[in-house]
Formats: sequence, C-alpha cells, structure tokens
Amino acid sequence: MTDKIKVLFFNRDVAGVNYFRTSTPAQQLERDHSDKFRVEINPDLDLTKPETIEYLKSFHIIHYHRQLAGDTNQEIQLANVLREAGVTLVCDIDDYWELDKTHPFYILSRDQKMNERIIDSLKIADFITTTTDLYASEIRKITGKDNVIVLPNSVDPTWMKQFQDNRKPDPNGKVRITYMAGSSHLNDLQQLQGVVNRLRADKETKDKFKIILAGWDTQGTTTDVKFNEDFGKELQKRGLWDRKTIKSINSSNGNVDLIEGIPDDLKEMYRDNIFIRNRRDIKSEESVYLAYEKILTDNYGIIESSEYIKWLGKYERDTYGDEVNFGRRWTKKANIYAKVLDETDISIAPLADNKFNKMKSNLKQVECWSRKIPIVTTDIPPYNVDGVHEHNCILIPNKKNSDKYWFKYLKKLIVDEDYRKKIGENLHDDFKEKYNLKHVTAKRAEFYESVVHEAYEIKVQ
Repeated sequence: MTDKIKVLFFNRDVAGVNYFRTSTPAQQLERDHSDKFRVEINPDLDLTKPETIEYLKSFHIIHYHRQLAGDTNQEIQLANVLREAGVTLVCDIDDYWELDKTHPFYILSRDQKMNERIIDSLKIADFITTTTDLYASEIRKITGKDNVIVLPNSVDPTWMKQFQDNRKPDPNGKVRITYMAGSSHLNDLQQLQGVVNRLRADKETKDKFKIILAGWDTQGTTTDVKFNEDFGKELQKRGLWDRKTIKSINSSNGNVDLIEGIPDDLKEMYRDNIFIRNRRDIKSEESVYLAYEKILTDNYGIIESSEYIKWLGKYERDTYGDEVNFGRRWTKKANIYAKVLDETDISIAPLADNKFNKMKSNLKQVECWSRKIPIVTTDIPPYNVDGVHEHNCILIPNKKNSDKYWFKYLKKLIVDEDYRKKIGENLHDDFKEKYNLKHVTAKRAEFYESVVHEAYEIKVQ
C-alpha cells in the first residue's frame, strides 16, 4: 500500500468531548504525520443520502465518537456496507455508558435506554479507543475482544495556546483556588461543604486565598411538570380519587398502565397526558452553578462587599472590578476555556466514589501539568492512577468526613508557596510525556497504520 491513509474524524458533539477526543487529535495527526495520513474533520453527515455513503466509502478509517448512527439497526447496516468497501470503523468513547443515579441526566438516559444503544455501538465497531486502562478493561467485557486501545486525553502546549503558561500573580496577593467543572458535578462538590468556612476562619489562611468558579452558565433547558387537573376531576367524578390511587399516580411517572384501578377508557383518554410537561430555558437563579457558588463561598460569607453580592445576583457576564476573595467566570468555548488557569494557583477536582466517575479520565490533572499547577483531587481512579499523594498532586481520602482533609491540605498549599511549587513541578515532570498529545498521536498513528495494513493484506489475499 503506497497511498496515504485517509481518515475521517466524525463527531456531532461541539463541546469539550469533541475538542479532546476528535478535533485536536485530528489536527495533531495532520501536523505530525501528514506524510502518511490525509485527515478530514466532518461533523455534518446526512446518512440518509446515497452520496454520503459513497463519501464514507472513500476512507480507510472512520473515527467516530460513541455512535456512528443514532439507530442501532441503521448503524449495523451502514457498518456492513462500509466494511465491504474496506473501511475500518473506530469508535471512540470517553464516558461510561451507565450514568450514576446522582447524575442530572440519569432518568433521561435510563428512559431512552441510551446505555443499550452505546453498548450496541461498541459491539458493532471494529476497534474502540478510550481514555484509561480501567475503562478499556470494562469495554472488553462488553466486546469479548482485545480490540480496545487506550489513547488518553492529552494536550500539546506548543500549539494549543490555552495550555501555555501565561500566569501572573493575583493583584491582591491572594492564592487563587479554581474549581472548573461542567453542570453535572453537584454531588461531587458536596465534599467541600464547610471547607471554605474553616479556611476563612483560620488565622493562617483568612483573607489569603481567593476562590474562582469557572464554567458558570445557564445554557440548557428544564422541564416544568404539572399534574393534569382534568384527569383528577374525572377521577373524582367517578369516585376513584382516593389515597391508593394518588400514591399510584405519583409512582407511575405518567404511565397510565401503572395506575391501579383506572378503566380502559380513561387510560386511552389520558395516555401520555397525566402530567403536562413544559420544556423551557433555565433561568440564572435555577443554574446548578448557583449551588456550586454557595458551597465555594460559604454561602457568600467570604465576600465582604454587599454591593458585589448584589451585583452577582444580576448574573452579569462581565468581570466585577475588585473581586478580592471570589470570582465568577462564565463558560467559554472549548478551545479557550482553560485560559482561566492563568489566574490559578491551586486547582481542585473532587469526585464522588461511584463507577461512572471511576471510568472517567484524569483530564483535570492533564489540564494542569503544562502550567505546573498543583491539583487537589479525590483518592479514586482516575486521579490515583498516575497521581502520587504529596508528590505530583494531593489525594484526599475517600472517607465520610473528607472535608477535614480538604481543609488540611488546602491550608498547607495556601500558606506554603514552596510546597505548591514542588507539587506543580512534579506533576509537570511526571505527565509531560505520557499526557502530551504529540506522543499520544504517535501511538494513534502507529495503531491506524497497523489496522489499515492488516486490512489491506487480508483484501489482497
């Protein structure tokens, strides 16, 4: 085989998962290995069009995130057509398919059986790429094959500008502690309940630190659910409105077939109409980031200015003048979000101990290594895989009263600049090779070459 290997990177997601699992890996492959690969990134594919299928057939490898097609039967048919044309299908996946019950999208995922569709997609793919060895071993249980390759989340500061170190000291001399997270981490952040209160009360740390909350946003929607009063009136009219029926309605989740003692005509009349659902944009005061903010400011206790507190209540996207002890940073696009680390001295990344979290990548550590920022995390995978306590990070024991450990080590980091530097420098030294996108992409290129050459040899035979 003498021609370049054609690789299509396909991912409909436009947020962080696309940035780390599709966009930047594709760009790095083009940068470093253009002598062997021809790379295309295309998130807009209409799989119902014959010309799209012909376009897909022109590639040696299609890298797609999680699912190639939304419908499993469609994906199977498409996979068969593409394989017949000599295309190798590589499914990339970063998050575990079973959401924890504390996850805000748990019910939606369960009701739509998203886990089943993802598992089907993993079985359909020729190969799977993922973020950690632990997750890879879990995927192999599903596929029953040794077809899973670990390509960790990684960065290349030489061209990814948001991971270049441009830090300057805080103008007020504060040690800045940054929490940067998406909207699904309220259960994780509960570990820090009361920690800021202790830090601001301690004579050695009082007024010496600043909290920065990054990622603040009101994007997304919520659903208002209201009981259909006409259904209730009809039940009362027929003498069916009693405690047993009310209990049954509340546990039915709107499924009339689960409500005991309801005649068939009422079931058909109010099927899918027991509860009236109204989907709308969330309001600022409903954002989960407001709950984050209350935990991280000790319910605004670290803010002395009443004017600033009032200003925060307006949910302005601008930066307030002199923030002193707390700063709110609104969400940014995936290619610039990490610039907040230029105003960070300590990063924190609490995680609750559940299977979904254990299958995550150590992205928060990866974000910090190029700037030599010390990071405090929970002592569970993925952070304790390459993280060594008090060497290249701080690992907080996964115990019921973990808040006392968060206080202990945050205090130590705040008051001891040399300690902060040691942890940050060791993180850089330990992570700069394994979690550098340049080196990870070299492994990707080797993998791509091997599967294409193997497929070519089989075809020739």
